[in-house]
Amino acid sequence: MVTLHSESSKHQLPEAKTSLTLDKHIVTVKPLNKQQEAFQIAEDGVAACGDMVSRTPNMYELRGARLPPVQKAVITPEMGSELNLHLCTIGVRKAARGEATIRILYTGICRSDACFSVGPGEGYPRHNHIVGHEGIGHVVRSQEPTLLGRLVALRYLGASCESCTYCLRGLPTSCPHQLNLPKHVQGTFQQYVTVPLSCLVPIPDSFLQHAELDVAALPSALCSGSTAVRALKEVDVLPEEVVVVIGIAGAIGHLAGGIAKQIRGAKVIGTGLASKLDSLDFSHFTDVLLNAPPPQASTGSDTLTCFKAKLLETCSKLRGDKTIARAADVVIVAASTGAAFQNLEDYVCDGGRIVCVGYVIKTSHSIKI
Repeated sequence: MVTLHSESSKHQLPEAKTSLTLDKHIVTVKPLNKQQEAFQIAEDGVAACGDMVSRTPNMYELRGARLPPVQKAVITPEMGSELNLHLCTIGVRKAARGEATIRILYTGICRSDACFSVGPGEGYPRHNHIVGHEGIGHVVRSQEPTLLGRLVALRYLGASCESCTYCLRGLPTSCPHQLNLPKHVQGTFQQYVTVPLSCLVPIPDSFLQHAELDVAALPSALCSGSTAVRALKEVDVLPEEVVVVIGIAGAIGHLAGGIAKQIRGAKVIGTGLASKLDSLDFSHFTDVLLNAPPPQASTGSDTLTCFKAKLLETCSKLRGDKTIARAADVVIVAASTGAAFQNLEDYVCDGGRIVCVGYVIKTSHSIKI
């Protein structure tokens, strides 16, 4: 995953009772004044309380963070079959009631953003579309004064109804009433984003107490990271189990491998194309790396047969050769080629689990069960 930072992230917010300060990757959040503290009239004639400035009735802005009239943004002027991204100067839309304006510090670049920038797909705008769904920033305008200066995240699933059959079953991504960035709400490839309050994901204060926290790394948790966590929960990875991650070099793949190895205590075999594995250090994400068969390798070919034999041998070694020879307990497919989804039944043992979180665009494949 690639992370972009906004120019605004280079500036420290004004020293005050409610502020967020970035200094050599140390994040500090100072609490708001008590709500009952009396408002005083500031010199510019607007109502103020601590670091809150009321510029319109029931709307508040962070003191010293007056919104500019224009900003830089990466937009698609007109959607089509090819990517058509332009860096432009556009207006800043200020939050109205029920909304908040976020000054973006960092935003991730996800492969999905390329998909969201062509078409348009159903429900996406045709003109002046802004993508981006892995944003981190702080609230600078809201009707809720307690949010001012708060570090928040913006992700693809902005909000769901929390009451339909899908939401009640723990499947909010299937909610028919969901709000998505950048489908229903413009995305994070801009310096200032205005979204419904329901789309905000506050970063817990306790999380921010770690001095070693690098805020720039947080966007990876919002899409790739959450997908990796969901995949591992679906297959319920246990300690000492052998997990094969197909597509280990990708954003989802390396995070799935890292979490399975370092948190779940599993033995991880990472596979990927040789061209992607040679130049990277995967020691934190896998126990063993195997070059995946080339996409053109056909079922029954010598290349594929050798790969299966090597995989089975590696599984036995990771188990210490103390049990019967068998394939992996879990296979996670996090790749984006059709070939990665083939022959999966040969990689998993009897009673094993397979989860597919990769995505192949405009391609139909069958998987033998």
